[in-house]
Amino acid sequence: MKTPLAWHNLLHKSVRTGVAISGVTFAIVLMFMQLGFLEAVKATATMNYEALDFDICIRSRDYGYFSDPRSFPKIRLAEAEGADGVASATPVFVGIFSWRNPQTKEPRAILAIGVPRQAAVFRDEQMQELADRALARPAALLVDTQTRREFGPQNGVRFGPDDYGTHVEVNGREFEITGHYTRGAGLTAGGAVLMKDHDFIDCASYLPGDHVCLGLIRVEPDYDVREVTQRVASILPRDVEVATRAEVLKSELDHWVWETNYGLIFQSGVLVAVIVGTAIVYQVLASDVASLMPEYATLKAMGYGNWHLVGILLQQSLLLAVFSYAFGVAISQVLYEITSAGAQIPVRLTWTNLLTVLGLSVGMCVVSGIAAVRKAFRAEPADLF
Repeated sequence: MKTPLAWHNLLHKSVRTGVAISGVTFAIVLMFMQLGFLEAVKATATMNYEALDFDICIRSRDYGYFSDPRSFPKIRLAEAEGADGVASATPVFVGIFSWRNPQTKEPRAILAIGVPRQAAVFRDEQMQELADRALARPAALLVDTQTRREFGPQNGVRFGPDDYGTHVEVNGREFEITGHYTRGAGLTAGGAVLMKDHDFIDCASYLPGDHVCLGLIRVEPDYDVREVTQRVASILPRDVEVATRAEVLKSELDHWVWETNYGLIFQSGVLVAVIVGTAIVYQVLASDVASLMPEYATLKAMGYGNWHLVGILLQQSLLLAVFSYAFGVAISQVLYEITSAGAQIPVRLTWTNLLTVLGLSVGMCVVSGIAAVRKAFRAEPADLF
């Protein structure tokens, strides 16, 4: 039975091994956190569109992103409804308004969504019924429970039933909170509210009265969505763009992941973590090889070749990767829970990220082991005498 030299090398200097595992664990946790934040960016990028019920979306040619959609003439919706296969075309209004904390009177930027009454806007039936019921009163609004505590909930922590009947100021107009929902505002604001379309227009002095922000089109059953999309696009002027649901979600995701600093920063953070982890493992293994040069020379004198030394160092690298990965997963899960609760963003530990970090962890440890083993090649039996 062969002696597990890699295992014994790690146990021989337990303090050095502990430091190595701590360093690699730090790099793995850093990778998990960066990927977790990137997942939060992906989730928040499309969360509002995913809640809306549409097959095709009409939006301004100057469209930026969901909270900054610009506007286009409302008549485009009537023109679109004339296309064969279009069941309905519903206007939706979106913008960033100023919310004034009802207790401190401090202003905060909030995402505001305006919807027509008794029009099917949301995919979730309960959400649709809630909007129809709670927005029936004049100057009523629904507040998102994910809205930050800085916006002034009655209990100082989270918006909910305690806030029903509270009067708040939005863009200089008074509203009454008549309900709440849970969705999230995304990355552009700390909270979100839902209101009737005419209340939105009253607040949005910059918006022309005959304009809308988004047009949600539902396609008749048995009609091909792509064909209807092409048909609608062919009859509408060039001041708007027409996209399928899948195209809208993809463009929104691409914008936040690839065109903003959020996605670039978190992806760069993963690269930095890999470099840090590789450097830590290399330093530990190189130091270990240097201290065990006589032992490696003895192995060569016994007839073991360089490939045997490579195997030992690779086994040490993999053991470091496995132990560090296990600790990293456990620590990251705790940090995810704390971050999600504190920052109110959907930081998630996905299987994709678990496998990604595992692959990167093994890769950086193996690369470090291969780099460090070159020193062991210089061990010569003659040096023993």
